[in-house]
Amino acid sequence: MIAKFEIPNIFVAMACAVFCSQYAAAQFYTVTKDSPVTVEMHKREVYNTDNKNDSAPPQISSIPETVIGVKNMPQTLSASIVTTSKSHFQQAPVSSGLPDLTIPNLIAEIEKNGIKYPKIVLAQAILETGWFKSPVCRNKHNLFGLTNPRTGKYYEFNHWTESVKAYYTKLQYRYKGGNYLLWLKKIGYAEDPGYIRAVISVLKML
Repeated sequence: MIAKFEIPNIFVAMACAVFCSQYAAAQFYTVTKDSPVTVEMHKREVYNTDNKNDSAPPQISSIPETVIGVKNMPQTLSASIVTTSKSHFQQAPVSSGLPDLTIPNLIAEIEKNGIKYPKIVLAQAILETGWFKSPVCRNKHNLFGLTNPRTGKYYEFNHWTESVKAYYTKLQYRYKGGNYLLWLKKIGYAEDPGYIRAVISVLKML
């Protein structure tokens, strides 16, 4: 038999148990509710930190080693295949007596035509064609965005090697010395005021 004075104590204990469980549940709910906010804040902080160097040019290691600008493109295709890895700078197979568009073949063609500053010219070709994937490059074989002054339209070549020759005969033959990048800016090679900076950014990748 429970004594009368023990009953209030039982009620007090039960009340404490109910109150404490509700308080503990309330505490857990608060932590759980706030957790997603903390995670999102962390994600934003990581994102902002990772994007601090967005304006910097990508490193050469971030460029695919197969085909520039075209992921998983079979290298058996003859359409302007360009390999990027410095460890894979072998000459590409020659079809119809004309070389495929590869980095080493392009450099060789630039030098073959007596064009000065081949590395700058290579950077221009990369920039003008968006790593050799632009329609002007693939459809017109025009690597340097050369246009006909009479029509304002892009020159169309039968093969990319003709575009390299045209770079000299239509442009660089006028160069008489001095800083080549400043000369390109002076003659208005590109309308974009940031063009020279963009060329320099590509040069840093090569």
